[in-house]
Amino acid sequence: MGNAMNNPLDEEKTARMAEIINEVVGTFGKQFPLKYKDALIEKLKEEAQPEEEDPRLLPDAPEPDYELKTGTMNKQGDVVKNWKQRYFVARNKADNYCIEYYEKEGGKLKNTIHCCGYQVEDFNEEEEAKFGAHGLKLVPYDDRRRVWMMTAESDEERAEWSKIFANACRKAEPPRNPDDVMHHAFKATLRFVRWHYGYWGWYRICGTEAEALGSFCCDVLNRELINDVIYNVPAGPARNATVNFIRKTVDANVVAAVSGAWNAAVAACETMKATLESGVKTLLDPIFEQEVGLKAKITDTVGGTVNPFLQDAGGRICRPVMKFVSQPITKAFVACVKGLHAFLAKQIADGSFAADNFDYNIKWSHRSVEYWSSGPCEDANKLCWGIYTSDITEIAAFFTGGFTSYSLYSETLDAIRDLAHRAIHAFEEGARAQDFADMEGLLTQVTGKLVHDAKIAQKNVLLGILSGLLQSPVESTVINPSMELVKPIQDVIDSIPVPGLPDLFNLSSLTEEVLGTIVDGAIEAIVDGGIDEVYAAIDEAGVSVGAPSA
Repeated sequence: MGNAMNNPLDEEKTARMAEIINEVVGTFGKQFPLKYKDALIEKLKEEAQPEEEDPRLLPDAPEPDYELKTGTMNKQGDVVKNWKQRYFVARNKADNYCIEYYEKEGGKLKNTIHCCGYQVEDFNEEEEAKFGAHGLKLVPYDDRRRVWMMTAESDEERAEWSKIFANACRKAEPPRNPDDVMHHAFKATLRFVRWHYGYWGWYRICGTEAEALGSFCCDVLNRELINDVIYNVPAGPARNATVNFIRKTVDANVVAAVSGAWNAAVAACETMKATLESGVKTLLDPIFEQEVGLKAKITDTVGGTVNPFLQDAGGRICRPVMKFVSQPITKAFVACVKGLHAFLAKQIADGSFAADNFDYNIKWSHRSVEYWSSGPCEDANKLCWGIYTSDITEIAAFFTGGFTSYSLYSETLDAIRDLAHRAIHAFEEGARAQDFADMEGLLTQVTGKLVHDAKIAQKNVLLGILSGLLQSPVESTVINPSMELVKPIQDVIDSIPVPGLPDLFNLSSLTEEVLGTIVDGAIEAIVDGGIDEVYAAIDEAGVSVGAPSA
């Protein structure tokens, strides 16, 4: 590997690096078959039970495939750092929110930006001085990936593109195994391994399963070994080259170990899938019967640990946050109800929804929901942005594990836009069903359903916010002690007098499920305690536009 000056990874450190990688991969490999079994059992249990009734009145809207934004920006090259003008096209959910750029409008496709694993930042002062104003950049969470640098034609355009890229970074999904059971098993195993090594709270999977496991291996390596090695690399002209060499060496070792381990884990689970599936199906009824008693035992056992924590968290975290955020979020939902009703009413009055041009204008209505400074959600957009940009010092101390004020903003905005799309889709279905007659009456009916679903959506947003805030402290404060407390229940599982049934219960998974149910119930009780005022405000918005109660 060269001399010690150029390569600080001597034999001892190289051996330690291999030891850490093998330890992480080995821990993953032991757990993955167990989590795969749990995921397969859950899938079969869900299929065996009746589907839960959806309380919402509006139908789901089709997956959007229209462009979100197009326009020209300058982009810096990756290898040759020159700047060229390119024509950008922001795709929608149907294309996983990718951003394409072309040589020019109507020209050759040059490349596609996949935004998963990135965040958007404006240029700092040094970058503005060097590259010009109105700049934005895509910065990866993993510093081994490329940074994308772009400049817009104006600050208004930069702001618009920043929102488009931020939306894509947040919503784009990573490439993944097409087998849902395999993917859910991977996520559960990765969470277990993270907890095992003391990594609590929020994180995001940004690549394939193998890449995500490799990234975590690198996190552990950095903490246990590599950061100290890099810190001790002496300053000078060779430092960057030495650090890059260390990174490449680490990457090569991690990729080799993780790729083989992941492929072997997948192959092993695929070979046992049919046998396990057959065995589980014959034992579904006994599983349902035994789970009731096991979960009751776990609930009794962990109550002394969970309930004091939830009482403290409720008074110290959840109730203050609920009180602080419910008012601005309610205003945004009220603005959505009023804005969408007014928008559709104007299209009806203008004749835009006549049969001969209905298709064009209903598609335009969907597109308008995504517009920032116009359209039915204009006021709601501004109110959501205010949640992000306003003074949140009163609750900032409660943000942990990656949950931020941007989470408040984005979750509220997503819920509002989904609500608007579903209402427009319901209007479209109704208009076609009644052959475009009595559009005003149809709008009144749809708005009544919109009010009903807005209340459900807002409650779900509040539940999600409080759950996000509690994720890290629950994992670090409650999970581990509870796991220790329930170990004696394993004897109960082992003594179940049904051949093969004890093997189908995983104590840690049952405990996680019980803890999740307890925490969710406590959060819902807090939200329910302050929801009446929220519902009253949304109902009043419906009354103001003449919608019937739903």
